[in-house]
Amino acid sequence: MTADAALQKKRLTAMLVINAVCFVLAGVSIYGAVSLRIDWLRLVFLGAIVAGLGSHVWFILGWMRAAKGEEGAS
Repeated sequence: MTADAALQKKRLTAMLVINAVCFVLAGVSIYGAVSLRIDWLRLVFLGAIVAGLGSHVWFILGWMRAAKGEEGAS
């Protein structure tokens, strides 16, 4: 496994962990906001969604950067 592939594997693992945490946090916070009527949990829900999407963007940008580096090396 090359160094780039190992880095991408670590990046993928980190993204999946962040997404799992954000998924659980978003589910709990939307339950609290809707069922228990705790209004500030809506912001927690939105923050979890933004953090999950941010982890996807972070992964894709790293992947693009690695692909760009491979093209320049060839």
